[in-house]
Amino acid sequence: MEPVTVLTAGAIAKIAFEEFAKAGGGELAKKSLGGAIDLVKALRDKIQAKFKGNDRAETAIAEAEQQPTPVALEKVTKYLDLEMLEDEAFATEIKQIAQQIINVQNTSGDRTYNQTAGRDIFNVDNAGQSNRFGGS
Repeated sequence: MEPVTVLTAGAIAKIAFEEFAKAGGGELAKKSLGGAIDLVKALRDKIQAKFKGNDRAETAIAEAEQQPTPVALEKVTKYLDLEMLEDEAFATEIKQIAQQIINVQNTSGDRTYNQTAGRDIFNVDNAGQSNRFGGS
């Protein structure tokens, strides 16, 4: 059974703005996001589009983009939380994108490959580190 992830407005704000800020940190940060960087951008863009014309929310979003501090993220969370309560379709859409980001990040971590070649099994744990090859 898959673990259930509760995606609150705060968690979504953190994914949208903190993770995107990490991606601006260079290649290492981009690799840590894996294939999720486009999804993070899409999530952030959806949030920005939803609050277009709301000066206070736009200011909070701009602050979170420049410096995703806990205080800045909390400001965005307040707007996001209210909007998610009022617009179920928006809430569902951004929760789905956030869940996809989490799934990509979870699957792009350490991997174990097992291939059967005749009677020998090759185990490669934590690719790039000390790999052990051998039979049973």
